[in-house]
Amino acid sequence: MKNNYFSLKKQNAKKWFLANYEVNDWKFWFKLSFVTILLAVLIMSYLRPIINSSIYVNQINDLIKEKNIRSISDLIDEALKSGKYDWLVSSKTNGETIFNIITSINFTFIGEAKTLHANYQPFEDIWFRTSFFTLLSNILVLVWVTVSFIKPKNEGAKGLIGTNGAILTSTFITITFLIYQLSLRPTVIATGLGNGESLVQALFPSVASVIENEVFHTFVPIAFVLYVLLGMQHDSKENISIKFLHKNWIQGIITLISYGLYAIIRGLIKEAGGTASTSMYAYPYFFLQVTTPGKDGLLGVSGIAWFFIFVIVIAAIYIGFSTLYRYLIVKRIDKK
Repeated sequence: MKNNYFSLKKQNAKKWFLANYEVNDWKFWFKLSFVTILLAVLIMSYLRPIINSSIYVNQINDLIKEKNIRSISDLIDEALKSGKYDWLVSSKTNGETIFNIITSINFTFIGEAKTLHANYQPFEDIWFRTSFFTLLSNILVLVWVTVSFIKPKNEGAKGLIGTNGAILTSTFITITFLIYQLSLRPTVIATGLGNGESLVQALFPSVASVIENEVFHTFVPIAFVLYVLLGMQHDSKENISIKFLHKNWIQGIITLISYGLYAIIRGLIKEAGGTASTSMYAYPYFFLQVTTPGKDGLLGVSGIAWFFIFVIVIAAIYIGFSTLYRYLIVKRIDKK
């Protein structure tokens, strides 16, 4: 029975392949390798912090036991003495640098002796990671390419892998690329140098983080946009009109506003629970830290000011690049 089941699956896969691709079809190998790489890095990006949190909990509980620590403040003081624990993070509050323990780790008191004990919530890590536009836009690209891989003949038709969905997805991942390369990467490097790291350490903090950053912020945006502009099949020129573009703008900006509201509401909830407003565990990006005063904000600018600056910048990027992509797609259709 099992042999018959697998034989049938093999026949169906072969039938699907022959109906959609040829062995030397570059699109098949491009999409297969693209999906494999991106899926692997996405899984790594979610599993790595969960594994790290597990390691941190063991480190903390060992330290509590070794030093007979009775309170979280004593634990932070003890960790600061050694300066070697990654679970200790800093943030600015009222102009002062405050140290705390990453929010995915919780504490309880056990037994009659009220012994301090650390534990962690895996879903907190997942919720934290999913607050980043980078991951959400890369997941959208993964879904797009996967659907296109399975149903290549539907490219350019209606739905996600239609021309409208392709321009939306391309522009979202372009925003990820530009905001990181022009704003976040320099900020991270400057912060690392300010903390006494060498230029190499600031540029390449760890192998895993370099892989994640370059795949999510460089490889995926460039490869996907090039495929949409040069590789995929598109609708007719008549269906990619200026009216079509205006509709695309509305859809894209509404989606971006929805993400901003989600990230800010999540941050306000985290802040109400005690997380500092300048911590990325509350707000994933500095320009979403709407409650941060100027003295604690980047370059002395308040969070709400950064928010409105980036609303204008990101809206301009969306309108500009979606218009550019539509223009290039129309030009490519004209050449056929």
